[in-house]
Order: sequence, then structure tokens, then C-alpha cells
Amino acid sequence: MKETNKFSDIPGMFEGPVLPVLIKLAVPMLAGMIVQLLYNITDTIFISRIDLSDPSIVGGVGFVFPVMFLAMALAGGLMTGTSSLVARAIGEKNHEVLGVTAESSLIIALLFSMVTVVFSYMFDNEIVSLLGAKGDYAANALAYIRFIIPAAVGAYIVNVVMGILQGEGQVKYIMNIMIIGTGLNIILDPIFIFVLGWGVAGAGAATSVAQFISLIYAFTPFLRKKVSMEIHWNLRNIRFSVIGKILSIGLPQALGMMLMSVSFLFLNRIVTDIDPLALTAFSLCGRFDQAVLMPSFALGSALITIMGQNGGRGNYERMRKVWHSALIAGAISVAVIALGMVLLAPWIFSFFSDIPEVVNYAVKQTRILEFTFLFAMIAIISRSGFQAVGYPIPALIGILLRLLIIVIPVAYFLVYILDLGMYGVWFGLIAGGLVSSSVSLIWLGTILKQIISGKREFRKV
Repeated sequence: MKETNKFSDIPGMFEGPVLPVLIKLAVPMLAGMIVQLLYNITDTIFISRIDLSDPSIVGGVGFVFPVMFLAMALAGGLMTGTSSLVARAIGEKNHEVLGVTAESSLIIALLFSMVTVVFSYMFDNEIVSLLGAKGDYAANALAYIRFIIPAAVGAYIVNVVMGILQGEGQVKYIMNIMIIGTGLNIILDPIFIFVLGWGVAGAGAATSVAQFISLIYAFTPFLRKKVSMEIHWNLRNIRFSVIGKILSIGLPQALGMMLMSVSFLFLNRIVTDIDPLALTAFSLCGRFDQAVLMPSFALGSALITIMGQNGGRGNYERMRKVWHSALIAGAISVAVIALGMVLLAPWIFSFFSDIPEVVNYAVKQTRILEFTFLFAMIAIISRSGFQAVGYPIPALIGILLRLLIIVIPVAYFLVYILDLGMYGVWFGLIAGGLVSSSVSLIWLGTILKQIISGKREFRKV
């Protein structure tokens, strides 16, 4: 194949201080995530304003969260697998792989889209019932899921494109994609929910329309030749070997996120048995927890690019330095944001609900759990490190250990046996985070040490 892909190195990528390039790649990702967080907050405001006295509205949308989390898990897996492959191939200067990556990854996204649409619309009633929604909660959940499913289709394709851009280090375009999608969502929400009178269904429809418009923009950098990677739109560029390499990284990532979705299904059931109002608070807290972890996800995204490219170039010691710098930056950011959430919790949650019990549950959860997100930060950044060096299975095991082996059994025991109520759920989450972060920290440190010493291979493309 003709080598049409010529890449120029990002300044500071392969030499010099690691923190500046880490920040350079993380900040645009963080900016896009902040806009997405603003959307989540705004979306919650609009949904809650349908009727502040009706907890089934926010709660019904909360029931759908595991389903959307499942779709986003697959989309995120595609992004991670694609970005890891692109980053390592750029480091190795493997233009043959780079020339066929776009078509190979996009065909996976199209197949995932077809399966998601067909399955979701055929079994929507069964899905809502399985999630445990009843009565008004079920009605609102069903209205929401039917209109938000198209957003999952757009997400698969958008995440593949963002994976290509991330692997190359073109994060400003990823930021633009996020801003366009979330900005449009904020504008469309009140129109669809209140002006058109669609209620909860309008919130889902607004998300779907915004997602497809951001998808259109996502292809413009390639069509206008603003990035080095090319999309040739040629089916002959589809390579099963490249698809396999993408899925070898992406599927464990997606499976790990699916395990999170399954764990939320079990946790929702447990929380509902404690108090349906506690589920509304649990759903509210879940949206705001993203604020604490956003810098960690942004640093993790930058980590995949920097560690992948440096590993492909043979700069193994630099990979470890980048990981250490990301952990320090992540710890500082989590501590600062968690402090703000703890101090402001009573005012934040009283804005979203007029029900004292919901606000009380949410404030307690925030004050107990927020600083324990330091454990989650370690797990997130280490997971990106595993993916960057081509070893995704330890990241999957870490998620399995945290959720299904520790969190769910511990929460079940504390709630149903010791009758600790929501404290049992919260203590289970703390126990899982502590154990999984410790294992991830030691495991990735060992792998990097072995790669540096030559006892283990960096997995090239």
C-alpha cells in the first residue's frame, strides 16, 4: 500500500518534561468533558422541572442509565481500541496499519449500531421490566429509552472517529465534537421537553438529534484534510487483522464497562428495596460524581496517546514517568473538586428536588463517598496505562474485582443481613474502590518495570 499517512511529532511527545505534553493533551479533553457535565446538569434541571414533586421522572430516567451505560461501554471500547492502535502504530511509523484503520474501525461501529437498534426496539418493554421499573417509573423509563436509542448509534461512529483523533493527538477536534453535541443538546432540551410538550421523551430526542449533528462535524477534519489520518471510504481497506487488534483492546474495555452496567442494575435493585426515594438521590449523585472524575478521564485519554506513541518508539522509561505524573495530577484534581462538592452538597441537591428525603440521601452520599474517588482515579488512570501498552486484561480484572467480587456481595451482606440501609451500599463501594485501585497500582507498576528491563514485551501492532 502506498504510504499516504505522514505524521509529524507532537512537540514534547518523545523528549523533554512529560507534564507539559500531558496537560496539553488532557486540557482539551477536560474542556469537552466540562461542557458535557454542564449538559448533564442542565438536562437534569430540565427533566426535574417537568414536575419537581414527582420523583418518578428523574428516577425513571435513572432506571435507563444501565442501558445507556452499556451502549456507551461499547462505544468507549471502540474509541479506546482504535486510539491505542493508532498511537502505537504512529510510534512505530507503521503506515500500512494506519492506512486501513479508519475503514476497519468504522465497519465495527456500523455492526454494533444495527444490533443495538434492532434489539432495543424489539425488547424495550422487557428491558424496562428487567431494570426493576414499575408504575410511573416504568412509564417514564420507557418513554425515555425509545427516543434516546438513536443517540447510541451516533455514539458508536463518533467514538471511532474520536479514537482516531485521540491516537494521533488531535484532541482539539475531540473537544469541538463534545462541545457541539452537548451545546446543541442544551439548546434542544427545553424546546423538545416544554415547547413541544414531549416531556421525558423530549429529553431523549434532544440527545439523539444533537448526537447526529456532532457526528456530521466529526468527519469534517478528515474531509478538509486537517488531520494526518485519512478515511479512504474504500471497503477493500477493511482488514480482519486490524479489526482483531482493535477489538483485542476495545472489547475488554467494553466488557469492563458492561460489568459496571450490570453492577448498577444490582445496586439499583438493592437501593430500590431500601427506599425508592434513595434511588432518585442515587441517580442524582451519579450525575455529579462525573465532575470529580472528569480530570482523571481526561488524563487517562492523554495517557493512551503519550504512552502508546512512546512505547511504539521504544521510550519505555518515559512511559512510566508519564503514568506517575498523571497519578499526581489526578490526585490533586480529585481532592480539590471533592472538597467543593462536600461543602456545596446541601445547596446543589436542594436545587434539584423539593423532597427532603431525597436531598438528605444525596448529601450524605456525597459526604461519605466523595474523597474515596481517589481510589477510582487510580483505577481509571492505571486502566488507560494497561490499554496503552497493549495489556487490557488486567484492567478488566480490576473492574471485575471491584464490582462483582467486592461491591455487590459486600453491599448485599451489609444491607440485607446487617440491615445498614444505604450505608451498606456506600461502604460496599468504598471497599471495592480500595481493593481494585491497590491491585491496579501494583500490577501496572510491575508490567512497566518488566517492559523497561526487557522481561516483558511492549505489544506492538
